[in-house]
Amino acid sequence: MDPPSPLDSPLISPSKARQAAIQAKDWAYINSWLVRQYAPNPVPPFERNEDTLKTLLALAAANDTADEEAALFHRAREEALQGLKAREKAEPLQKKEILDEIEDYLDEKGEKSLDDLAETTVALGTLGTEDVSHAIIELTTEEFDAAEQVRRVEDLQNYLDKELDTLRKQLEELRTDEAYETPPDILAQTAEWNRGTKMLGAKAGEYQSRIPSLERTVNTRGPTIQQLMEEEQGVLRLKETVSTLEGRLKAFHCLPSDVDGAKLEYKRLERELNQLIRQRDRMFEGLVER
Repeated sequence: MDPPSPLDSPLISPSKARQAAIQAKDWAYINSWLVRQYAPNPVPPFERNEDTLKTLLALAAANDTADEEAALFHRAREEALQGLKAREKAEPLQKKEILDEIEDYLDEKGEKSLDDLAETTVALGTLGTEDVSHAIIELTTEEFDAAEQVRRVEDLQNYLDKELDTLRKQLEELRTDEAYETPPDILAQTAEWNRGTKMLGAKAGEYQSRIPSLERTVNTRGPTIQQLMEEEQGVLRLKETVSTLEGRLKAFHCLPSDVDGAKLEYKRLERELNQLIRQRDRMFEGLVER
């Protein structure tokens, strides 16, 4: 049962009357809110005072705010679902319109590319674009690898061509340059150098054998400084002469000692050139077959 209203007292002041009217309005709001919350059951009895009123007002305000948020969320969710349903209904039609418009604007090359893509899809046994895109990427990678191999083979061919040109120039130089021609008196010169080398070797051995006797003479009588210097200069001159002759002989060791041998060396180099040419042709034929 509701408590008696302070407005019923005839001696109440206007300010208290306003406060009492506000409290009565708040209690009416709380009673209505409690009835909604406990419906269809009755509201249980409780102590009605100012503190209880403040607590119930705060609770009712929080509950109303939560109800409003829930209602807003529910309305937003319903609107989103309706939008998705409408979008799902319109999407096939939009796709068809887009595809029709694209097909209308395709030129002859575009139509051929589209047909090729369709044939590729059928050949791969898939209707999705993901597998086709992966296959195209793999084909592009394989094409790049093949192009890289072709480039390397071309580089190798260019290198072999340069080497062949160098060999041809060297062979031509061997044919025409007089510096590579065998002197007509090479045999006589070689024999003379050999004799000179043998003579110098014998002289060097003779001087080596004379050293002990000279040392004994030095120990008994003792040579002069002038004699030692002369002997040393003589030995140095002999060594220089021997080294010069040996160097001149080594320069001719790589060449045949006769004209026939030089011709054989030329033919050997020419055969080597022909082998390199055949090797290059085989590599190029193998590349073309790939």
